[in-house]
Amino acid sequence: MWESIEKMRFRLGAETKRCRYGLVLGGGGARASYQAGVLQFMADALPQVDLSIITGVSAGSLNAAYLCNDLRGFEAAVHHLVNTWENLTSEDVYETPSGFQLFWSVLRKSDTEETGELIPRYGLVHTDPLHSFLSKSLSASDGRLTGIRKNIREGVLDACAFITTNYATGQTVAWTDGRELENWDRSDRVSYCEELTVDHIMASSSLPLLFPAIQLGDTWFGDGGIRLADPLSPAVHLGADRIFAISTRYGRSRREADEPQIQGYPPAAQIFGLLLNAIFLDRLDQDAALLERINALLRVIPAKKRRGMRPIDLLVLRPSVDLGKLSRQFEADLGGILKLIGRGLGSKDTQSPDWLSMILFEPEYSTRLIEIGYEDAKLKRESLLRFFDPSRAWYRK
Repeated sequence: MWESIEKMRFRLGAETKRCRYGLVLGGGGARASYQAGVLQFMADALPQVDLSIITGVSAGSLNAAYLCNDLRGFEAAVHHLVNTWENLTSEDVYETPSGFQLFWSVLRKSDTEETGELIPRYGLVHTDPLHSFLSKSLSASDGRLTGIRKNIREGVLDACAFITTNYATGQTVAWTDGRELENWDRSDRVSYCEELTVDHIMASSSLPLLFPAIQLGDTWFGDGGIRLADPLSPAVHLGADRIFAISTRYGRSRREADEPQIQGYPPAAQIFGLLLNAIFLDRLDQDAALLERINALLRVIPAKKRRGMRPIDLLVLRPSVDLGKLSRQFEADLGGILKLIGRGLGSKDTQSPDWLSMILFEPEYSTRLIEIGYEDAKLKRESLLRFFDPSRAWYRK
């Protein structure tokens, strides 16, 4: 009875405001192609969906840029994104030196500097190809993502954010653009509102040690997932009423979680994969669980006593397939120094080389992840329709 009354209030427009949907795109390197598959289904099933607040961290910022910068609407933007992932190769993302080149570089530095560095200071690979690729694909010849600001002016988009890490201070920095934004300023996370560029994407997706840091102003920045303890918080700060988050982390059953991925002493690949998962993938689930507990508490507190806080509905969609295990089928596609590193880390000795799944920018792998993302979203069709049903998303002024 009460729900029917409130739905009627929504339809009549009494004391209600527009619901603002936030899209949170997490990290995971090449795994982010899975998100493109989910979005492809949404473009088919929900072409009029109003995702007015979009945040991206790590490779998720690349997907966010394609959605926010396109002036042709959601369907066209998703089509462009999917086509990009289906054709993206490692040569479009990075240049890898040979093992001999890396070894010679270390020796040469030992002769010319006080100490040689085993891991090159500017990353193991060069990402100039990715900068050139994004500049062309996003029509940003001067680096500026002008479509984002135009979509904001025309009311298509309320806000966009790319998340980075300040290597000098250790702070998480959100670079935002939008209408009537207020910066947040905490000891561990801050935001700056300015016109977004390809360099912001490059910084947000700069995997530590592997990819070089990016200079923004006078400071060097890297992957936004390194210290982002609250992946949902940027969307909350930007004013989202409901949040749809696409994770690239496989949700294991208890039985699967108890199965060992290795035999004997753990190879470096297993340890490295666990570290990458902890940094880039696990925190979304932790933040989601916290948000749900806060929501449950707020819903039993009278609105006048909430001190400005409000429940924020959340829907998280994650892979039905272990994308780390899947990457083993495509390991032969890896080349250059990264292939040598994979062998050195002992990737063949673990069933789930998660680190490999993050750098495997190859069409065959990406296309398979897009297919999985599409099917996973299709299976969640009813949940998605309910979540984005405007008659269920009413909010009092």
